[in-house]
Amino acid sequence: MISVAFGLVILVIVIVVTAIALTKKSGSAGPLPSFPTGGDMLDYLVQMGDISNRDGLLATWAHRANSKEEMNKALAGDAMILESDVTLEGYGTPNVKPIPIMAHPPDIYSDNTLDQWLDAVLASKKAIKLDFKSLESVGLSLDLLILKNSSKGINRPVWLNADILHGPNSPDFLPLVNGTRFLQLIQEKFPDVTLSPGWRVLYVPPIFIKAYSRSMMTDMYNLIKDVPQKVTFPIYVLLARKSWQHISWLLSQSSRFSLTMWQGSVHPNISDLLFIRDNTHPARVYFDIYEPTLSEFRQAVYQQGRLRRFYSGGDLMEFLHPVHYQQDKNVHLPVTRGSSLSVHWFTVTDRISLVTQLLDGTGGMLVVQLTTDNNWPGAVLVEGSGKALEALTLQDILQLLTERADVSWGVYLRVPTQQLLEASLTLLQSANSREELYRPIWISMEGLQSIENTKEFVSTVESLFPYVTLVLAGQSWPPLIPGIVSDLSQRVALHLNATSLPTGNEVIYSLVGMMDKSDLIIQDQTRKSTIVSAITERLMVHYKGRAKTNLYVISHKF
Repeated sequence: MISVAFGLVILVIVIVVTAIALTKKSGSAGPLPSFPTGGDMLDYLVQMGDISNRDGLLATWAHRANSKEEMNKALAGDAMILESDVTLEGYGTPNVKPIPIMAHPPDIYSDNTLDQWLDAVLASKKAIKLDFKSLESVGLSLDLLILKNSSKGINRPVWLNADILHGPNSPDFLPLVNGTRFLQLIQEKFPDVTLSPGWRVLYVPPIFIKAYSRSMMTDMYNLIKDVPQKVTFPIYVLLARKSWQHISWLLSQSSRFSLTMWQGSVHPNISDLLFIRDNTHPARVYFDIYEPTLSEFRQAVYQQGRLRRFYSGGDLMEFLHPVHYQQDKNVHLPVTRGSSLSVHWFTVTDRISLVTQLLDGTGGMLVVQLTTDNNWPGAVLVEGSGKALEALTLQDILQLLTERADVSWGVYLRVPTQQLLEASLTLLQSANSREELYRPIWISMEGLQSIENTKEFVSTVESLFPYVTLVLAGQSWPPLIPGIVSDLSQRVALHLNATSLPTGNEVIYSLVGMMDKSDLIIQDQTRKSTIVSAITERLMVHYKGRAKTNLYVISHKF
């Protein structure tokens, strides 16, 4: 009897342990602690113990968990967020019913309704992302969310996604969810969510490979700029890098914005993923990427000593004093942003002094005045070096920087002619295609005397190599700033001579206004440093607390 009783006890223990293990594996949970449906996804995943810190790379996804079989498979798996598609039963047919179901077009029938799907998912701790394929399903689905939240308590983040704009290569005849009405319904019925408004994308290489445009970003921003919710923009990852000047512009418009990188059947390459990672805050980009690429990407991110793939059109101060870039996922150190007034400027004139600076390790900005010389036909020369036995070319500088990829020097190219501008941009594009240009590049064209000249300058940069900071060099006050500049996604800097600046409060207010949209460079070509100090001191007082743009001073000593 004792042995039988002992055996029964062992059997009960085995059953209980197995049940607990299966429960944990399926993500099932008892009542979850209170959590707002519009709360931050990463905060939730940290609270649930799914991830160790607020890093979008650590979040994992299950896709098209629509049918009951796929849903149960996802619930039993390790994915932290379930992404499923919502439409109406029989949508587009005379037999359409007002019942939200889980199906991805062209499917219009399913063995799983949204009502059933929500019941199953709410029995777990998985977070929710609903992708709406028809506007008609939105209102009914929001009603269900209201019902579930009041009866059970959702207690996890809810993301609502829909393609509301045409994106890259998407023909106008492809259907969209009406963006205005989509957003209105959410505000009216169930506003406590994270919005995920996206673009419809078509990508069929080698023909349909166009990138995201500034107008696509502007149209999206105009639709969502006034909504109160957090917003995450789904970006097709294969087009992200070539569109980065526009995507980074959109991301910079609000701290409420984030990105969700998604892929189709074609896997992205690791270098492009690292580029995105290295130019964004870890908490502001999610990577909805498939295996095995995801694991390879994670391994590459935390590889010690790897080269940071800095965006050549990025913020110089973020390059010199990175505030979010880190390689160790377990280390989170507070970083103090350096002062832009302390940036070291060095004028490149010859190879020997340049090599010395690169070996010095100080870092800063290399100022390169370009020219041509009849003795060196076709070469893009550094001014003053053509008389030497071995002239220094722009290609030489780029090569030296490639050999010392670890040094923290940006490059400021000052170009006197349209011909040299085109040649310089071509060289930059070539270096970039070889992945040898992971540092800030500034470029200016001297002597822009009219709006038409400036437009030609901007147009040339846009067409040949747009991944730069555009510098407008003003010779007089007030500087010539055409309206086209305000429509650029690139960073813009105004380069002013201190001698051209009048005194008085009005000029300070004007400069502060300019710094709302542009970096400001004040060059002191005299020895009247006290005047420049007075101007910069007053500017810093007025501009204190603003972080999007920088104030630089180039002294006569450089």
